[in-house]
Amino acid sequence: MSPRKITIPKVGNFLISEPFNPEPNFKRSVILISQHNPLGSIGFILNKPTQLKVDEALDDFPVFDSPVYWGGTLQLDSIYYIHCIEELEGKKKIAEGIYWGGNYSQLKVMIESKQVDTTHVKFIAGFSAWEPHVLEEQIKLNNWWLTKADRETTFLEEPKELWGTILQRLGHIYGIMNDFPEDPGVN
Repeated sequence: MSPRKITIPKVGNFLISEPFNPEPNFKRSVILISQHNPLGSIGFILNKPTQLKVDEALDDFPVFDSPVYWGGTLQLDSIYYIHCIEELEGKKKIAEGIYWGGNYSQLKVMIESKQVDTTHVKFIAGFSAWEPHVLEEQIKLNNWWLTKADRETTFLEEPKELWGTILQRLGHIYGIMNDFPEDPGVN
């Protein structure tokens, strides 16, 4: 399947940056689209972990060896979470087995009691957003490719490998670029 077969973004898609995307913030990014409607699109970058751990970033949070991911340029002072925790109350379904938000107090208890580990949840500072129809236009210009998101790729794939792995699975020629340095002048 080619990543260009899906041309209309929807909630539950991965948005994969074209390797030469003109927006430097999105270089080799994989974004999970969490909202797409007539008001625009919102998504979280999944493959840009920071050095900051979630228990360092949030007050009164249990010790949890999970990085905070950089989700995009908007609302960097807010930390969101996506997860695969079916029992978490108040969650919003993004795709099969992938949810956004939910009862924060319940999540903390589940982490403290070891019901949840780092393969179940990603904490993300900020998000990416597009005005209505902008994302569709960027997709037409081939700045982005789309494919269906899945639970395993979202939570288990190594962040540094995510972009290339998805392209390789899709049989895309750019999938081999994951092994090359982002700056070809650096050896």
